[in-house]
Amino acid sequence: MKNLITLAIVFLLCLSPLTFAGKIYKWTDSEGNTHYGERPPSQQATQVKVPKSPARTSTSPPVNQQDATNKLLDAFARERKDKKDAANKAAAEKERRDKNCSRAKRHVISLKLGGRQYEITDQGERRFLSDADIQTRLVEAQKIADKWCQ
Repeated sequence: MKNLITLAIVFLLCLSPLTFAGKIYKWTDSEGNTHYGERPPSQQATQVKVPKSPARTSTSPPVNQQDATNKLLDAFARERKDKKDAANKAAAEKERRDKNCSRAKRHVISLKLGGRQYEITDQGERRFLSDADIQTRLVEAQKIADKWCQ
């Protein structure tokens, strides 16, 4: 959003007849945000070269301010939608990771509780696990829990 705003500001400055009046500087603050202005706050600021707009000829159509505004608003809307989609996707991924983490932790706990553990065979019969089988499954379950619960 900030990049789009700065792009819009630079775009509007290019269209303005006052662009020849001063220099434009670009700098990044301590939080990583990019800023533009007429006066640099520090020596780290770099001057931005703003190209002059070409002279109008009788064959070139005049720039419609309403069209430019609509394009800018559309760009803002697209950026908001993209951010919202990214946030929704991140929330869904976090929910999936939390659910898998919870399942993996429950599986580790059930293996650590002890007692007789079994699995169901293809024939539908119970096969009781040996202590070695339980330890092997516990190690595998702990790896899976570590993966999902990072």
